[in-house]
Amino acid sequence: MLYKVQRGLVTVTARSAPHDTTTRYPKLDGTIEFDADNPRAARAEIAIDMRVFDTGDKLKNWKLKSAHNPDEHPTAIFTMARFEDIHEMTAGQWNAVASGQLKWRGRAPMVKVSGKASVDRRGIDAQASFSIDMRELGVQPPEFFLLKVEEVVLVQVALAAFATGK
Repeated sequence: MLYKVQRGLVTVTARSAPHDTTTRYPKLDGTIEFDADNPRAARAEIAIDMRVFDTGDKLKNWKLKSAHNPDEHPTAIFTMARFEDIHEMTAGQWNAVASGQLKWRGRAPMVKVSGKASVDRRGIDAQASFSIDMRELGVQPPEFFLLKVEEVVLVQVALAAFATGK
């Protein structure tokens, strides 16, 4: 069955002393193909609009915009290649580990994503997370007030997708 992403949120947490920086990307789009009778054949492609983000701080927003140049690199795309592990916990409740590529800024590193999802004929409600070294995407960790952000960030994704009827 084909599902269309209707809403979502990508949250990127970068560690630094004395506190972490959290950036929210609320504009997602994409499709998910999932058949409960053949879950290993699932496919997904999720696009994140990198121009729409918020750290909760105007100065950090300005710094990230200049560091990431989202107008030149407006879209990051995650394409799921395969499930490495997937199992149904209870009817319609799935836990999984998937691998895929995260394409952004002319780079496409492989990532391993762990998550869970509720799936039925009407839709999918999913949450997943992975860690990635920003340098693999061509981004040097920014500094805020002489405090350097660590290279590895935590990426968390929450999304809702609705069945298209196909």
